[in-house]
Formats: sequence, C-alpha cells, structure tokens
Amino acid sequence: MASASKKTSELSRWQPWLAEYNIAGVELKGWITLLALLLPLLCVFAFRKYRKMQYQNKKPFRFLDLPQELRDMVYEHFLDDPIYPPPARNEIQRSTLNWMRPARWTSTSTSSPVRHESKWIFLANKQVYSEYMDMICKRKTFHFSVTPQTYKPATSTPPSAFPAPSTQDNRVWNISPDLLSKVQNCSLKLVTTSSMLGVTDPRSMTSSSWTLGRRMREQLKHMSNVKTFTLDAKALGDPLWNPLWIWYHASQSLKMLGTEYSDTVPRGPQLTGITFSLDTWSPGENYLRRDEASGGQWVWYCMKNHLIGIDMGADMTVREFCAKLYQECSICRVDEEGDTTVI
Repeated sequence: MASASKKTSELSRWQPWLAEYNIAGVELKGWITLLALLLPLLCVFAFRKYRKMQYQNKKPFRFLDLPQELRDMVYEHFLDDPIYPPPARNEIQRSTLNWMRPARWTSTSTSSPVRHESKWIFLANKQVYSEYMDMICKRKTFHFSVTPQTYKPATSTPPSAFPAPSTQDNRVWNISPDLLSKVQNCSLKLVTTSSMLGVTDPRSMTSSSWTLGRRMREQLKHMSNVKTFTLDAKALGDPLWNPLWIWYHASQSLKMLGTEYSDTVPRGPQLTGITFSLDTWSPGENYLRRDEASGGQWVWYCMKNHLIGIDMGADMTVREFCAKLYQECSICRVDEEGDTTVI
C-alpha cells in the first residue's frame, strides 16, 4: 500500500508537466501541419515572382522615358565624325548611311584602327534619330570630299518645253538640306584631276562657271550655322596640265560663299581657311585664312604661319594668285640667312 501511494504521489507530481507536454505537442503538430500547408503556397508564390521578374527582364527598356540630359549622355558614347561620301569597305551593303554601319573601322592614323560600335539603334524612330543627329551637328565635324573615285559628272537632260521637276542626280553628296542647316563644323577635301575641270583649256573658263564648283555651292548654301569651314584643294599630278588651275578655280569658286559676291540664294557659309597640296609632294605653298579681326578679309600666310599679304578677292587673276601662292616669306628668309651666318 505504501508503494502504491508513493507511485500515486509521484504521478500526481508529474501530471501538470505531462499535461503541458501534451498541449505543447498538440501545438507543435498544429504548426507543422500549418507549415506543411503553407509551404506549397510559398513555393507557388516564389515561382510566380520569379516568372514575373523574368518577364520584366524581357520587356524592352523605355529609353525615351529618360530625361533629355541622360539621353544626351548616352548619345555622346556613339558620336563620330560623319564622312560624305562614306568610305566603302567593300561592295556589299552600300547605302547613304554606310557611315552608321555596324563595326565600321576608322583610324586617325594608318597604324591604329579604332572600332566603333553599331549605330543602327539610332534609326529606331524619328525622335531618336533627330536627337542623335543634333548632337553630331553640334559636337562633331562633318568631312565632305570629292575624289576621282566618288565624283559623278552632272547629268544632262534634253531640252523640253515642259521642264521636269528637280531631281537629286546633280547632288555631290547625298545629304538633306535640313541636316546641312544644322552643321556647325565642316571640312571639305577636294581631290581633282584635269578631267574634273570639264574643259580642255582651263584658260577658257571662269571660276564661277566651273560645273563642279557650282554644284558644290548649290548644296553648301544650306549651311546656315557653320562656325568652322575649311577647304583643302589637292591636285593629282598630270604632265599635260598645271595643278595651279585647280587650286585657283577651287579657291575662287568657294571663297566667295557667304559674301556679297556669292551667286547662291541664300549666300551660304563662309570658309575659314584654304590649303593647297599635291598628291606626291608639297613645294611649300602658302595658304589662305580668313581674318575676322579685319572684317573677314582673306589673308595669305606661309607654312610657318607668318603673314604674307592681303588677298585680292574675287578679281584676282591666275598670275596674281600664283604670285601669292609662292611669295617668299620675309621672316622665314631672315631666319634662314641668320642660320647660315651662324654656321
């Protein structure tokens, strides 16, 4: 009896703890059951969240939602000097936008090519293209050229009582007047041969009547916002003619643009400098530069940037042009005589 009462007393002592343990076990089972029910739901929710993130990553980025300042920062990474006509790498995929072609290789020197990224993205819509071209017109220099390889003679049409509407066949460069009106910095390289003068005797023509010069002036007249505009007249050697004629007609034909002597409406841009060169060697010709301090008058300088004299303008003859082109610099001559005396 004593042992039974002892066991009863011990059981009564442990009974509250056992009751709490049973309650805790029931609660634990309930939490496990709840977790087992919620876990699939959590997995489904996480999977849907993951799929939603994947879908959002596949959606195109709304570039035009960015502020204009940020879009301009993106454009700056793709700016490049446009070249007209574009240099042809090969005979495939030639178009008026070849200079925007993917993976075009250009180089500031023959030994260090620089690869430029694709710019086709800027043809996505009119707004992106317009903003990108505005940045190019403000920040970069447009390089125009005329060479024997790219030169296309003017097309002649038979006379008719009903003249046909104007075409683009006589354009020297495939560029719109609207884009030309936005260009601020430009360089023109004129590489010419005797045949590009269009006459057998250059003495029988005038600079204003030169066909190629007239076609260039007709296009360049739309450049109304130009700040810098340079011309390099390069003559290809020919034993049957004097390259002086190309230099003379090129400078006289274009240096009157933007002045009262211009034959275009509007007057067009003003050149800021003219240089002269040959294909094989340069005998040290002087060059022309517009002097803004004297009201935009043309001034001759030697190769070391010493003042030679004032240009005679539209009425300059070939003989006078030749005299200025090769006039000896008095400063350089004194320096050379001084060096000789020291030796």
